Amino acid sequence: MKSSAGIFIALVILAGFAVLGNAVIHASSTDIVRFVVFLVIACIAARFKVKLPGLTGTMSMNLPFILVAVAEMNAAEALTIACFSTLIQCLPRAQKKFNVVQATFNFSNMALAVGATRLLFADSALGAHIGSRSLLLATAAAGFFVVNTMPVAIVIALTESRNALRTWAGIFQLSFPYFVASAGIAGCVLTLSARIGWQVPVAVLPLMLAIFHSYRRYFSVVAAALAAKPVGSVGSTAASASA
Repeated sequence: MKSSAGIFIALVILAGFAVLGNAVIHASSTDIVRFVVFLVIACIAARFKVKLPGLTGTMSMNLPFILVAVAEMNAAEALTIACFSTLIQCLPRAQKKFNVVQATFNFSNMALAVGATRLLFADSALGAHIGSRSLLLATAAAGFFVVNTMPVAIVIALTESRNALRTWAGIFQLSFPYFVASAGIAGCVLTLSARIGWQVPVAVLPLMLAIFHSYRRYFSVVAAALAAKPVGSVGSTAASASA
């Protein structure tokens, strides 16, 4: 790993743990049943992941649960659900080694993304211009997308001497529709439910599994098309996306 990439990864990790530490210090009382169910369902959804064609990374189905947690729970709860499910996503399949640096980077990067999303969702000026909570969450989700994916693109650019913006554009092309769908699902949940209870993640999970199977089938076709191209026409990437 290049020293510049190592320094950047270290900065992301330090910043992520600072966000998490601040949330833990200011943690408040919680609805334990709702929190535990959200955590378990988000972890289950995180294991349903599809490989992004041309990227050494995956995209899991836990985002709607993270966004709803950001909107309905305190910072400590939302960060726990997001970060712990990200760790579960990083667990390797059989006969593969667990990459501690990659998992820690993804864990911390997720903490930063959730922190940015909470800031946008709670911003009074933004809320004054957007009356609907579901639209406000969709706007905050856009911030989540940028903060969640840009550090991954930067790591790829630093380790492989690539252009960071072009790398991010590739990630954008593959994952942005999923972010839009996830924000839409989370927004519908906020609109339809006066109070988000433990039943909500249980009801949403089958929908996310259907999206997972759809994406897996589509990406398998894309991967086959990329593999059929002449050698040298398709570049590879080395960082793992944590979305």
